[in-house]
Amino acid sequence: MATKTVISKVLDAEAVDGIIEFPQNKTLYVDQFTDMAPVKPGDVFQPETMEDVFNFYKPEKKNVQMLDLEGKPVKENFKFNAIKDFDDKELIKQSPYLAQQKSAVDSYKTIEQQLIKNKILRRAYENEESRKHLIVALQALLAELEKN
Repeated sequence: MATKTVISKVLDAEAVDGIIEFPQNKTLYVDQFTDMAPVKPGDVFQPETMEDVFNFYKPEKKNVQMLDLEGKPVKENFKFNAIKDFDDKELIKQSPYLAQQKSAVDSYKTIEQQLIKNKILRRAYENEESRKHLIVALQALLAELEKN
């Protein structure tokens, strides 16, 4: 994922006029988001909205490499049609691999919440003998689900 860089303040009061203060509640993303060659000098693109910018440049990041749980590389492409597409949730929507990982994390969180809230399940988990029986039952359930 891209590194987030935040420029918070210009500390020198006599800073060059070309430097502006960047609001603390904003994030600045800097990366090459397209494989297109730079625009020729002299070509002037004058967008009026952010939508114009995205439609003109059609930013995308190809072959983003991630590692799966076994350490194998997973490559995916990301397209950006609006500022919101840089959000984690939007990136997950574009990526089958990230969506699968999010689903697994959500499942683990649900199980954790059940262990915290369900006293009977928690007692069964704390007792060594009960835990073994619980694991056997869950494995049998998993095998049954995988059959269907």
